[in-house]
Amino acid sequence: MARILTGRQLSSTTPSTTALFCAIAIALGSLAPGDAHALRVNYTLDFSAEHNDNLLLTPTDPLETTILRPGLGVEVLHDTSVLQMHLSGRADYRYYDTRGLQGGVDGTFSGRVNWVAIPERLSFTVVDQLTLQPVDTLAADAPGNRQQVNVLSAGPTLQFEWGDDWRGSAELRYIRSDAEVTDQFNSRRTDVALRATRRLSPGSRFSFNLQHQRVDFDSELVARDYDRTQFFARWTHTLNRVDMAVDLGYSRLDYRRSLPGFANGRSDPMLRASAAWRPNDAHRFDLSYSSLFSDVASDSLADANAIEAPPSGVQTGDTVVNASPFLERRLEGEYGWTSTRWTFSVSPFLDRLRYEDTDQFDQDGYGVGVEASWRARRNLLIGFAGALDHNRYVNLDRDDETRRYSLNVRYNWVRHWSGVFTVARYERRSTEPGQRADQNVVSLALSYHNR
Repeated sequence: MARILTGRQLSSTTPSTTALFCAIAIALGSLAPGDAHALRVNYTLDFSAEHNDNLLLTPTDPLETTILRPGLGVEVLHDTSVLQMHLSGRADYRYYDTRGLQGGVDGTFSGRVNWVAIPERLSFTVVDQLTLQPVDTLAADAPGNRQQVNVLSAGPTLQFEWGDDWRGSAELRYIRSDAEVTDQFNSRRTDVALRATRRLSPGSRFSFNLQHQRVDFDSELVARDYDRTQFFARWTHTLNRVDMAVDLGYSRLDYRRSLPGFANGRSDPMLRASAAWRPNDAHRFDLSYSSLFSDVASDSLADANAIEAPPSGVQTGDTVVNASPFLERRLEGEYGWTSTRWTFSVSPFLDRLRYEDTDQFDQDGYGVGVEASWRARRNLLIGFAGALDHNRYVNLDRDDETRRYSLNVRYNWVRHWSGVFTVARYERRSTEPGQRADQNVVSLALSYHNR
């Protein structure tokens, strides 16, 4: 039987950094002057019972079980001239009714704290991101194939005038990354950035950005230390119905240790472009394209605070957790429609990943997500979600495709209490033998929201 990972098996570094981050945030919040109402806490307490007909996602002899899952989701916001804080996290405890399965805690956390020591001159920023990711992305999303991944960033930002209407800033960040199982990911980083920004018009800005990151991995036997330098210009333009942004520049990757059969460095153009159009209050179109070097830790920090409310569940990501930087080219779009009783969105994408230190995970992918909801009554909401992800691993001659569907009914019978009934299906298809699996889940959850 597959090994079941639990929250108690999390490496000591990961929870300690998150706990330290929370302690710093609470201390700063208690010391910061200003209106006490600037601090807002939202939380959700819930309890769910879930029946799963193939917990381990095996193609034969499925393991059927019932899972009891109490959970707590919290969001903390504080916004004054001295302190800006946004913390969002959740913890779930899983109890299985099947003998031999060990329960445990899964968690997710996303937080950003910015303390202004000297107005318009000096500030200190701390960002932390804790997610649940697969140990092996080539295997199915089963309980034994999950690990907690944490990335912490902290450091000062110095702002200054640079003449001729230019404003400058210098940033220094210390970054620590840790994975529960994949030790090669663990690293220490130093990130330095110099930026110059000029306001061209009320809705338009132009900037130059120079960034240098030095990466030192804990294990030099399985990972190569490297330096990454980026120089790019950014233009942003905001109108009443249109937002546009373009980053254009160059990036350089240099390894500090040679490896037979691999290059010691490479340079590539860098491009990011996005546009959003809101023809009216009901419709929204978004389109973006990117071609740039990145890595798991940098992507994780970029996603911090993407959640704008207490998380409703702990979801497993699809990130390849390893030490290799990669060149990613991604095109994605989204259309959204909102009316009094209906909402609808569709988000297709194309993705291409090429890793530097290993070609096992080089992949070309595409997919689409669809969400829709209908407010049948003031206190009754019916929702549907579907997603398709297809990945071709070019050097493994392998294709994987996953499909997810869910239908949920939410009923709010009093102001703070609600219940959600969900039916979900997961399908995995692969050209690799033994990787086909289907899973059906039925759950009922009772929730209390403080707001």
